Amino acid sequence: MLNTDFYAGAVIRLATLQKQRDQAGQLLFATVSLLPRGRPLPPSMEGLHRCPVGKTGETVFFRRVLLSAQEAVKWYRSLGSGDDSSPTPSQSRECNRYDGIKIDVSALIDDPTWPYLGLPIGEGLFAHPSGRSHPAPFIGNAPSRVHRRFGSQDGFALMLADDKAVAFVARRLHIDLRLYREYLGSIVLVVPDPVLKQIDHFMIPASNDRGERIFYHFVPRAGESPSDLKLTTFDKQNHLLTDFATQDIPSNGILDIDKGNCIGEYGYIVSHPKHGVLAYSPPRPFLRQVGFNVEIASPETKIVRVPINESANSQYMEYQAARQSLPATRSLIGDALRIPNVNARVAIAASLREKLASSEQYGQRWFPDGSREEAMRFIQGELRRAKSRVMIADPYLAGLQLGQFLYAVNPETTPVTLLTSRLAFKSIKQKSVKTAWWEMIIEGLGFKSKQQVPSKIKDFDQRLAQMERDAKIAAKVYVLQSPILHDRFLVIDDAVWFLGNSLNTLGDKASLLVKLPNPDEVIDQLEGMLKQAMSFDNYKKRQDLKGTSL
Repeated sequence: MLNTDFYAGAVIRLATLQKQRDQAGQLLFATVSLLPRGRPLPPSMEGLHRCPVGKTGETVFFRRVLLSAQEAVKWYRSLGSGDDSSPTPSQSRECNRYDGIKIDVSALIDDPTWPYLGLPIGEGLFAHPSGRSHPAPFIGNAPSRVHRRFGSQDGFALMLADDKAVAFVARRLHIDLRLYREYLGSIVLVVPDPVLKQIDHFMIPASNDRGERIFYHFVPRAGESPSDLKLTTFDKQNHLLTDFATQDIPSNGILDIDKGNCIGEYGYIVSHPKHGVLAYSPPRPFLRQVGFNVEIASPETKIVRVPINESANSQYMEYQAARQSLPATRSLIGDALRIPNVNARVAIAASLREKLASSEQYGQRWFPDGSREEAMRFIQGELRRAKSRVMIADPYLAGLQLGQFLYAVNPETTPVTLLTSRLAFKSIKQKSVKTAWWEMIIEGLGFKSKQQVPSKIKDFDQRLAQMERDAKIAAKVYVLQSPILHDRFLVIDDAVWFLGNSLNTLGDKASLLVKLPNPDEVIDQLEGMLKQAMSFDNYKKRQDLKGTSL
């Protein structure tokens, strides 16, 4: 069990979302942070903070209270019982009318199983977390273990759509819930390292009588000793594990380990017989040299004023031109390796393999000039694998592409949505019709005169009907009236492909196709465009009323 005797108290930070006045607030997110002995308690908070969610009528409330460590853990474990209330401060003088009131908490799932704690290792415990890939950004820079209780994520859509509300929570709970949506409706227990205050870890250069060494200094908290701790070190060199060793940490907290030459990467784990793993640092190389480039920039600032597009009535914008500078002064601080090192050679080759693997993961495909058939067969193959949906967003999607690609889709399982634009149905200008090459095309298609050539709208309509008759594919087609879409996208299930060219020319000239790493953003934007677009049937009727020949 968690021993709260090592802690002087706890700070509870609680954010709730109230959807209607006089209604219990719904747990949005909360942290229970234990405070190590010797660390002063923060001042108590008067009242609470609130943030309206736009004009929705919803409000985010925040309250911070101080409890004893034992009472805080008891409140943390009591949540999700169906009779939940906000915490009441241990000191009665700090209580106010916002404490002990009913809150709405869903059933909670422990992660990990209670009473075990987990050590966040996303970016290294003593590194500055970026706040994006770190699994627990709310712990800050203090080495801490966590326990999480995940609740329902439902009911927070309006709050997440409001930038002000998201920023309000981020400032007070140190987490962006738009990025870390897994924590919606949840609560976390943050348990700082009860033994160690900090760890100093660096390399000592070689001397005349000794090689390079790694120095560790474990600084305990007041009243604690590092003598019960164990250090496990693991060395890595060129993707090889070269050493793995465990040793006791002496009472003075100092370890000086001979390595000879520190040309690899070095990591460690610190563990305690009762508290478990307290610290982790992934394998990293030591920094040996630092290069500096010093440039003296001209004090003169030049502002460039340019139009934002080629329109005669274009608006103008200004930006600052680069400042001219004198030639840079370069300096290098630190000593180079004493022995030849192949790390760079291996790293360059590994980086190349990673790039190739990444391009394969995201489906990056380059189609050289004249590879039209290859590009078409690739798209057809991807469409054939579709299971739940296909959406093609291409402002120049026309009738011919329906037969070129969509017959590969299984109509029994996969609905098809097409988003095109009026640009796909623009008529050929009269002066172009008079050219000899156009006359040859007309004759080649079997038309006796250009008056018999069907309009692009009619051709598209006929090919849609034929596709429905022959392949039972009833595509939903939408037409954008304004040119708000420039790029081309192919949505297959939950993946989105970006097409450098339209489907009607992909591979005719050199083209690039790539699967996007964040498809959700593009799908949301495309679905928003669908709402702005007109159905093809209505577009066709409108053009007919305008006198367009079908």
